[in-house]
Amino acid sequence: MSDLLTSLTAAANSMAAYQQEMQVVQNDTTNETTPGYVSQNLTLEALPFNSNGPDAGGVTAGALVSSRDLYAEQNVQTQTAAENYSSATYQTLSALNPTFSLQSNTSVSASFNTFFSALSQLAVTPNDSQLRQSVITAAQGISQSFQATSQGLISASANLGQSASQIVASINQLVSQIQQLNVQRRQSGSQNLDPGTDAQMYSDLENLSQYVNFTTIQSSDGTMNIYLDGQQGLLVGTSQLKLQVNALPTQLQVTDSNGTDVTGEITGGSFGANLQVYNTTLPGYTTQLNNLAQGFATNINSQLAAGVDANNVAGAALFTYNAAGPASTLAVSSTITPSEIAAASAGNPGGNDNAVALDNLQSSTTLAGLNGFTFTQSYGNLASTVGSDISNSQNEQTTQQSLLAQAQNLRSNASAVSLDEEATKLIQYQQAYDATSKLINVIDDLTQAVLGIIQTS
Repeated sequence: MSDLLTSLTAAANSMAAYQQEMQVVQNDTTNETTPGYVSQNLTLEALPFNSNGPDAGGVTAGALVSSRDLYAEQNVQTQTAAENYSSATYQTLSALNPTFSLQSNTSVSASFNTFFSALSQLAVTPNDSQLRQSVITAAQGISQSFQATSQGLISASANLGQSASQIVASINQLVSQIQQLNVQRRQSGSQNLDPGTDAQMYSDLENLSQYVNFTTIQSSDGTMNIYLDGQQGLLVGTSQLKLQVNALPTQLQVTDSNGTDVTGEITGGSFGANLQVYNTTLPGYTTQLNNLAQGFATNINSQLAAGVDANNVAGAALFTYNAAGPASTLAVSSTITPSEIAAASAGNPGGNDNAVALDNLQSSTTLAGLNGFTFTQSYGNLASTVGSDISNSQNEQTTQQSLLAQAQNLRSNASAVSLDEEATKLIQYQQAYDATSKLINVIDDLTQAVLGIIQTS
């Protein structure tokens, strides 16, 4: 009789274990599309058995084992940061394409052609007042083109500044969510991590990697520590350092809540792209544009000063600008009149010598401040740089999208919930459960038979 009771206890233990296994399968199936969730496996442990003692044997549910591959997770986070960096760079730079288009009728390059065409006509008829006015009108077109191009760069910087503030808010919010998860993980202990909490943790980490590059280290108590570029801590245990961004005149500066400048440690994600474009790429374009605007205005004004106008007076300056921002402030002198355009030389009043010299500046490669290039070539170099950067960022985006897809596929193969596998496990556990149930029925019948024999004896 004791053997029957021992067998009954062992069967009951096994049924309880199989029931928990089926609950794990159900949980996996339900959360198959939950972000960050990975398949779980409940281990079975053999219970001690002693035919002459109280140990009934059978199996019991052991530890719940996650299939999460930490290397695969880190790889996805790294590739996500790289893909978002290239995408954000391409998105920002491609918006500048119309600004620097060489085909536009309002581009700096087109305005150069219009200006020198007006000078060429003036050289033929140097004393025509309408042609002198045409030169002034064409000069106004050049100043407007430079200002519009400069404004395009300024607007791009302003947009990046606004985007940076929004990104910092998102980063702080995500890290705050992870901080709360750390509190829960510390309370439950590293050996009892809830699959739902774990899924939320890695979903938040993947979302965070869209914005910024980081490394993670899990402590023995289960908390996840986050470090910018592997150095500056964003989250250590349950202590969070929030970021803030300051738009300085020449750069975006990022500091943590201790006042530490962490700008240089943000090199990935959309935030890293914003900082790179705002702090380095756009200022580089602006410097080239300013140098061209200043070089153009200086050389034209110098040549005008070398000639004489219709009144046989030294030519007046055609352009004005602020040295702090030549391209954005380039303008035609508000006081200049058509008669003050110096088309002649001092040795030939009323002639066209200086108009010819002005027209020849279009093809000169010895102009001050232009490094051996003509005006048009200098602008073409700038436009070519912008175009090359756009093309490179687009190619990089395509490459990173492919690498990210590969990383996600590898992670999915390693740890994602497979409905086919879950169905197979469910069938196995159901069969084991049914077999154990039948065993219990047999034991019950035997027990009833034994009791019947005892009663009749």
